[in-house]
Amino acid sequence: VLTVKTTTVNCRDSKLLLNLLDKIKIQPETRIHADKAYGSQKHRDALKSHGIKNGIQNNKATKNNPLSPRQLQRNRLITKVLYGVKLTFGSQACWFNAKILRYCGLAKVHTWLALADHLLLEILMRTKSKNESH
Repeated sequence: VLTVKTTTVNCRDSKLLLNLLDKIKIQPETRIHADKAYGSQKHRDALKSHGIKNGIQNNKATKNNPLSPRQLQRNRLITKVLYGVKLTFGSQACWFNAKILRYCGLAKVHTWLALADHLLLEILMRTKSKNESH
């Protein structure tokens, strides 16, 4: 994770991608993975202009325009990467009861999420090192 932006619930996260790309320094040829919500042409063009490889899933197929076998395979590969990210948020919801945050103010929510994410990462790293030593 290179940067975090906490917003209100009525703000779509895909709209923030362009601002976040301008804030952080990503080395050229780095691949950014994202789900179909980020699949607009504007986002693809922004990645290309920053020299970033496109790891955004292909948009959903329509009735008369199904995805090609190559697009389906690409989506499956990206899904494997995204699974780890989604698992993190699901774990926060399960372990830290983070389905609903009852804090007033974005700063408090941002701090709580950062703390929960740090704790989860620490648990995962300790579990991984314990499993590797056996």
